[in-house]
Amino acid sequence: MPLFHLTLWQPMNKILQKISLDLIQPQIILTLLFFAAWVSLDGYEVSFEGIENPDTLKLIQSTCQLEKLKESPPATVIGLKRRAEGDIKNIIQALQSQGYYDAKVAYQVDEEGKRVIVQIEPGPIFPFVSFELHFFQDGERTPAFDDQICLEELGIQIGDPALPELILDAEDKILDFLNLNGYAFASIRKREVMADQQQKNVNVVMEIEIGPLAYFGPLTIIGLDRVKEAFIYKKLHWRKDELYDPRKVEKTQEELELSGLFRSVTITHEEQSDGGNLIPFTIHVVEGKQRSIGIGVSYVTSWGPGINLEWEDRNIFGEGQKLSFEADIWQRRQEGDLTYVIPDFRRKNQNLIFILDYEYEKTIGFTESTFSISGTIERKLTDKLRVYYGGMYKHIRSTDSDRNGTFDLLQVPLQLKWTNVDNLLDPTRGGMFHIKVMPTVQYLEPQFGYCLNTFTGSLYYSLTSDARHVLAGKLMLGTIIGASQNDIPPPERFYAGTQNALRGYKYLSVSPLNHHHKPIGGRSLMIGSLELRSRISKDFGWVFFYDVGNVFLRAYPDFRESVLQSVGLGIRYYTPVGPLRVDVAVPLNRRPHVDGPFQVYFSIGQTF
Repeated sequence: MPLFHLTLWQPMNKILQKISLDLIQPQIILTLLFFAAWVSLDGYEVSFEGIENPDTLKLIQSTCQLEKLKESPPATVIGLKRRAEGDIKNIIQALQSQGYYDAKVAYQVDEEGKRVIVQIEPGPIFPFVSFELHFFQDGERTPAFDDQICLEELGIQIGDPALPELILDAEDKILDFLNLNGYAFASIRKREVMADQQQKNVNVVMEIEIGPLAYFGPLTIIGLDRVKEAFIYKKLHWRKDELYDPRKVEKTQEELELSGLFRSVTITHEEQSDGGNLIPFTIHVVEGKQRSIGIGVSYVTSWGPGINLEWEDRNIFGEGQKLSFEADIWQRRQEGDLTYVIPDFRRKNQNLIFILDYEYEKTIGFTESTFSISGTIERKLTDKLRVYYGGMYKHIRSTDSDRNGTFDLLQVPLQLKWTNVDNLLDPTRGGMFHIKVMPTVQYLEPQFGYCLNTFTGSLYYSLTSDARHVLAGKLMLGTIIGASQNDIPPPERFYAGTQNALRGYKYLSVSPLNHHHKPIGGRSLMIGSLELRSRISKDFGWVFFYDVGNVFLRAYPDFRESVLQSVGLGIRYYTPVGPLRVDVAVPLNRRPHVDGPFQVYFSIGQTF
């Protein structure tokens, strides 16, 4: 038994030893490989030689994996070389985008894999030597547009660097031109860009399929609920069978979106027209909420604390007619109005507006209670110009003034508004003007008539390219001609001393004063404002302003009389709906018994 046991144990021992060696050797190999990989995780450096233009260098680095992944190196030097090899194509494409069509790229990797040198020979920039446009229709060459599109209009100059970006831009401009001329299905059928390595220049041949002339075809409207189809058709800028024009489609979409009735508007057309070249269109809309109600609180230094109420139905009869009610109730002023708007009345871009308005206000010069009803046509002549005309009946009761009484007035409001500013609540460029003429007749005894005329103009100039510093100026002129000063109802006369007109002076106190230092209003005014607006951060800015002017007793400003001046500083907090403003204004010509040392104003939007 011992001999048998010994004989059996010896082979088993050899087997175990062999198994142990087979297991240990792979463990050692894996450990060494892991250690080698761990040692290589220190990163590597990349340098580019042969490129002097910093913009071109940045472009190459942005497309180069060697640069992007240098903090995550491969495990071996061979892997790093493969990464560098794969970047050669990317670098050459980047150089070709800059006009280097004969570029050569090589690389060197040191033995330890700690540094990669990319050697670039960009060669010369290839210029355009020719740029040919060939137009086709139904597969046949046509000279229809050979003389209508010039290379300069496409941004191509023979002799300039042959950048691929310029070629692609030229394609877009050609297709846009054809689209605007009714060729809705124009396409680039072939493009040949031939870089001559011997002559070091580029020849371009472009073939354009213009396709057939297309016309607006049948219209399908999807998604309507409360809104009637008639509203959509009023907003259309095209008619069936008219020549296709993409600008009319864009205008239609813009007006539908601005109506406030839809959450989304999508206008699509078939990829090909029918046999008669008519393009079927589809307007798909998703209606939004068309009623809204709001309540808020406010504080105005001139009127004290207040509450604001509003309600609106933007589609009361299914064709975009809007009925709204708004009430503003402050401590010293109350106002409420009911407004009904009929859009596109009798013609496109013309609205009929009815307003029922009540106003009560107590000032140091008068106390007024006014009721009015008006009907006005608002007509959009161009994207920048609007005209208003209509009629109004106004009943005024004036007390605590130099002309107490009740007045029943018939007025014809005429207005002209023009603007090209970039932002209505926070303009930085452009200008605007507003002319208002209001012939007025008191038709009950005692009868009299007058005409109230005002002009307001403002200009905005950005002092820096990023519009962080803006110089803004405003001029207000006004005159009342016709009736005497005593006949004109006190609330209809001119006053200043508000957050928009001669800041710093007591509210509606800037006018001729009686012997009790009480403002009696004037028949003319001239007020100018100058502001320097600076945005110091994304959310905050400041404004320094200077106001000058006065209200005069005569029908025209009398510059022999003294003018009032004020200066001030404001803070702006910028929000998505416009800047919130706080202004502190100091009167420089403070009047005894009337003005305080300063005035503070809170509001939204710039002053003008």
